[in-house]
Amino acid sequence: MSSLPESRRPPEPLRLGAGPWSAELRGEELADIRYDGTLLLRAVRPVVRDEDWNTVPATVVERQVSRRQDGWSAGLVLRFRGPDPAGRVAYDGRVEVRVEGHELSVSFTGTARAAFRRNRIGLVVLHPLAEAGRPVDVVHTDGSVVPATWPEAISPHQPFRDVRGLRWERDGVRAALDLDGEVFETEDQRNWTDASFKTYSTPLSVPFPVDVAPGERVHQVATLLADGRRAVARAEPRARSLRHVVVSGVSRALVPALSLGATPGSEAAPAWARPDSGFDAVLVELTGAPADWPDVLAAATQQADSLGAGLDVRVVAREPTDMESAVALLPAGRVRRLGVFDPDGHVSTAPLWGALLRATHGLDVPLVAGARSHFAELNRRHGDLPPDAPSLTCSITPQMHASEIPHVVDSLAGQQAVARDAVRLAGDRPVHLGPVTLRPRFNAVATSARQGSAPPDPLQPSPFTAAWTLGSVAALTRRGVESLCLYQVSGPGGIGDQGRLHPVGELLTVLARLRGCEVLEARAPDGVAAYPVRTADGVRVILARLADTPVRYDVQGPDGSSASVALEAWSTAEVRLT
Repeated sequence: MSSLPESRRPPEPLRLGAGPWSAELRGEELADIRYDGTLLLRAVRPVVRDEDWNTVPATVVERQVSRRQDGWSAGLVLRFRGPDPAGRVAYDGRVEVRVEGHELSVSFTGTARAAFRRNRIGLVVLHPLAEAGRPVDVVHTDGSVVPATWPEAISPHQPFRDVRGLRWERDGVRAALDLDGEVFETEDQRNWTDASFKTYSTPLSVPFPVDVAPGERVHQVATLLADGRRAVARAEPRARSLRHVVVSGVSRALVPALSLGATPGSEAAPAWARPDSGFDAVLVELTGAPADWPDVLAAATQQADSLGAGLDVRVVAREPTDMESAVALLPAGRVRRLGVFDPDGHVSTAPLWGALLRATHGLDVPLVAGARSHFAELNRRHGDLPPDAPSLTCSITPQMHASEIPHVVDSLAGQQAVARDAVRLAGDRPVHLGPVTLRPRFNAVATSARQGSAPPDPLQPSPFTAAWTLGSVAALTRRGVESLCLYQVSGPGGIGDQGRLHPVGELLTVLARLRGCEVLEARAPDGVAAYPVRTADGVRVILARLADTPVRYDVQGPDGSSASVALEAWSTAEVRLT
């Protein structure tokens, strides 16, 4: 039985195959598209994005599948309805999938049922992260074909524009993707920790948002042609290797300092809090009217006191003159880090940074700059950031584009890339990542006045969040990453509530006390995260099962020691190797 709430359990995938083709229908998306076993596309799916770039939820109201000897077809009837109570978006669609011979096609026809404003409607194609660094030919709308390469470092801007198709070869399989119905372009979704590159329409150079009238229609088709045979033999690992976690003696990094976000509107210390918690700081954002800042900072200070932690203060200031007021509020000797950000662009601008330097002149306060939003803003505007900033930061959330559990889990690979490239941008300066939250803390790209964040994810108190968080900490731990901030102290978005720790809180209180210990390299099968830490008492291996089925693993240590552990679905456990 799944430990996920019923509302978040992914639909059972429908596996479809004919001849050399195989794929899975997962809700409204066709995923894991392979030809002769070679993964060509991660997914094709229709999306409706409203004027604030929110992804409008899709419901499959009808599904029909027809299998033939030489192929198969599927039809989906979809209903897109706005996620907000006003229900501004009402859109219906139909997806047709056809596979025959060497061709696979996905068509989408959509019709507006109400007037609303949109930023995007149509098909998106997700390409695997394994494409990074590989060659691809880009077909433009004028018919020209230009050789290109998928980016290895996270591309801050669209690597491919004016796209009508793509041509590539993988492992002896030749593939051609053609796109009709709109002009497409490609972006690097690792900027938001998605585990994919994405080809989509309409180009961002076209003004948005756009008014959609009732009855207005969209029709787009993605056609994938493939031939050849897989030239690389498919690995057939021994059954035992699928159940082995192997820890080496090679040092990967040190356990970073862990912080928690302040709980807004709460001054009470949680019952589980201890002054020897090991947490480094409580991160508090001073937003809105400066007149409210004293109360916000006082509440965060009380929460930090209960944990024996310092303060990480992030000022979101509209005017440089606000910095004097903010710095005057800071409790002496308690501030671990201090940063300032623009409320519109969400980055540390030169005027605000100059005001911060003047306000802190003569004070011993470590400063941090960067983006309070996604890595995308840090990546795109790092050249505009103050060059004298002693450290960099950005936040992380896995649900910028999709909320399905498989996409949330796959984002861990995107987090590895974000940590790597944040360290690269920082050079020899430390990086402070976070807050890490399941859902975005606020909408950094809203075009309307509705910029509030979504409520905390109902998954927060579940075992899933602990398992995913161990995967996140493992993905973000690398040399150069000095600290991680995760979630909040308490409340709906916290690591505990009503005096009790959630499973994620139990995990983080363990990791917080391991700060500075050596993290070792490990090899683990798909569906498990491993975080081996060398301590004075031996190697502690913390594991998480990132799948919906239980498995028993054998854990092998660097000195030949071993242990066995059973992991339930979406659970964490620890083994000690002496």
